Amino acid sequence: MVSATQGRPFPLWQSLAAAVGAMAAAFVGAIAVGIPTVMALGVPKNPGDVGANVIEAGFYLAGAAALIPLLERLSRRSLRSLGVAPLGVRGWQLVAAALLLVLALQFAYQLVLDAFHQQNHVQAGFQHFGVHSPLAVTMVLVTGAVIAPIVEELFFRGLLFNAFAVRMPVYAAALLSGILFGLAHGDPVLFPALAAFGFIQAIVYRIGGNLVVPMIVHAANNALFLSLMMAVPGFH
Repeated sequence: MVSATQGRPFPLWQSLAAAVGAMAAAFVGAIAVGIPTVMALGVPKNPGDVGANVIEAGFYLAGAAALIPLLERLSRRSLRSLGVAPLGVRGWQLVAAALLLVLALQFAYQLVLDAFHQQNHVQAGFQHFGVHSPLAVTMVLVTGAVIAPIVEELFFRGLLFNAFAVRMPVYAAALLSGILFGLAHGDPVLFPALAAFGFIQAIVYRIGGNLVVPMIVHAANNALFLSLMMAVPGFH
């Protein structure tokens, strides 16, 4: 862990300002992409529509465009040095172990929901999810299982977790970044599972020293559940 010195990376206020700036850029990107998309395709009726995913992709890509140079500046390292690099054997082993842990956690939490008669709960934002064309299927997977996991890991683990971890114990930093990850998804029922997922992702990143590990875990998790939602009617 970096010592608490005046010149340490990830200065707190600059890091928080970078987080706000990246989020603002993301919303600007969504608006910039959304206006012509709505004009061309109409207002999206559900999160599986092509237009909805084009707007979501604009949101994430604009946020990433602002976040990446800020992240390199705040960390005083290149993105590769910060931990975006190809995986070796140990990295893939860590991916497999983390993914199994995440899926086990989600299965256990589903049992909890069943016990509290919440088995029909649908994650916030997916209440009217549906896909109606091969293009929509492709867009859902590209946006939800590729773009979103990469950008969210850069934001929550690359920026926020690192900013917290230079000024508090690693587990506390992982917990705080996990809580923020859970809150960002806006679903009180699934918040404990989402926060735990964020916590695990931060620890996995810390162990492996490579952001690609949680990116792949996140992508595989999203790909699995989005595929099931599209293939199995009523799955959520």
